[in-house]
Amino acid sequence: MRFFRLMAGFSIGLALGWALAVLLVPQSGREVRRRLQERWMRTLEEARSAAEETRRQAYIRLAELRASESRE
Repeated sequence: MRFFRLMAGFSIGLALGWALAVLLVPQSGREVRRRLQERWMRTLEEARSAAEETRRQAYIRLAELRASESRE
């Protein structure tokens, strides 16, 4: 659930950033596209990192739960 909220936030932020960039930035189309691509790549990397961290925490929690079950 947390991951989906994170992805929704990134998507909304990306869409708003793109709209503002296109409407307000006095740069060439090529420059706007380059900046948007950089931001998109950075957003993807942040999403991948967040997903990996969530996965890591889930594995740790699962191991803890399994260990506590085996003690009982």
